[in-house]
Amino acid sequence: MKTTIRGSFIVVVLLTALLIQPTMAQETVENPDVVLLVDGLACPLCAYGLEKNLKKIDSVQAISIELEKGEVRVKLKEDAKIAEDHIRKAVVDAGFTLNQIEYRDKKTQSSLDI
Repeated sequence: MKTTIRGSFIVVVLLTALLIQPTMAQETVENPDVVLLVDGLACPLCAYGLEKNLKKIDSVQAISIELEKGEVRVKLKEDAKIAEDHIRKAVVDAGFTLNQIEYRDKKTQSSLDI
């Protein structure tokens, strides 16, 4: 009985990952306002959890994640700002480690090592 439940669970997880992966195959956000370097991004399902948390922030317009680089590119809505503590909370709540936040404002390009 345990083997059947465990096997069914694995099938559900794999199917979920396959269904989510096409949404992760989105195009890269061009000219991001914020780039995050994050540790622990290992699979599309993990990245989806982070993407979901970041999209809860009102000022976020679009997100793309490059798993291999551990890079999260965030495009903000026009004239929007984002609080660093909101970014940090979204990443930590998703179970990841935030290493760097790089703000790519056209006037000032700065980065903050965590």
